[in-house]
This record gives sequence, C-alpha cells and structure tokens, in this order.
Amino acid sequence: MFSVPWVVVLFSFVINLIIGGSTGGEENINSGGLSSIFIYIFVCSLIVQGQTFPFALGLNVRRLDFFAGTSAMGVLVSAASAVVLLLFSLAEELSDGWGVSVHFFNLPFMDGISPLGRLGIYFVLMVHMFFLGFVIASIYRRFKRTGMYVFFAALFVLMSVVSFALTYFNLWLDLFGWFANHYMDIFVWMAPIAVVYALLSYAMIRRATI
Repeated sequence: MFSVPWVVVLFSFVINLIIGGSTGGEENINSGGLSSIFIYIFVCSLIVQGQTFPFALGLNVRRLDFFAGTSAMGVLVSAASAVVLLLFSLAEELSDGWGVSVHFFNLPFMDGISPLGRLGIYFVLMVHMFFLGFVIASIYRRFKRTGMYVFFAALFVLMSVVSFALTYFNLWLDLFGWFANHYMDIFVWMAPIAVVYALLSYAMIRRATI
C-alpha cells in the first residue's frame, strides 16, 4: 500500500523531467507534484484504521496495542520516506535541478535550509498528515456518521467565519505575508499538534465500538 505514493511521485517527477528537457532547461520548473505523497499518507491513515481496527479487536488485540502498533508503523514509514525525499533533494541540488532546472524535491522555500532541517520538515509534515487522518477516522469510529456530520459542519462554519473576517477586514495579504515569514515556525508547531491528534485518537478508540 505504501508503495503506491512513490509510484505516483516518481511518475510525476519523470513527467516534469520530460517537460524540463523539452525546454532545454531554460525555464525553472517548480512542481507541486511532491504534495501527492503527503496527501496519500493522510488518506492511507484514514483507510488503515477502518480496515484493521475491527480485525484487531476480533483477535482480542488490546486497543492500546492497536494504537501503539499503528502509530509506530505510521512514524516509521514517515521517517523512511523523509530520508528518501532528503536524498532526492540533495541529488537535485547537486545536479542543479537534474540538469534541466526542475525543482521537484527541493522547493524554493527550502533554499538555505540545512539537510537536517529539510529532513525534519519532511518527517514532521508526514507525521502530522498521518495523525490528522487518524484522528478523523477515530471520530467516525467513536461517534459514527453523526460525529462526522457534526465535525464537518463545525469545520465548515469555522472556515466560513474566518474567511468572512479576513475578507471583511482585508487581511488576506497580511495572512499570506505572515505565512511567508513564519513558515518554519508553522512546521515546528506541527509536531506538538500531531501529538494532540494522537492523544485524541487514542481517547476515542478506547471507547469505540466495532
């Protein structure tokens, strides 16, 4: 299952190389194809819990053991994927965009960030996406459809209020500017937020029914 995102990423990467080669490397190509692997991690965490939780309980596996095992799997896959992404990123940097000015793994905002910093960004973002999907799946597991309706309704209302406020007070540019200046802080805060997701997930699956 976890090989699928790499197939998608590498296919997108090859397409970008072909495009870069067709332009002779005269145009800088900054692709967003790398985002597919993070999106897949999110979707996969949604699916994994739904497929394995009833099976695990049927084998008399403790909920704590299920949570610990699944979380460990997510963290290990995230760590391994982050290392591979870092290696591709370094190769891209050393080859000056693979010789055709393609920036697929080493995105522009990463200029000046150390290899260890890039590794941390990849890892934290993947772990964050994994536990985000896991906590959403846990809401369904604990509260069923009613819980999902309430969750998405509340999320829609919150986003609508925030969007209205930003538009009314003309704060969109200020918001984008803040993100541009504090993106490293955002990645740092993703780590403790992922821990909160994990704690909420465990609290819900402790009382969830099949």
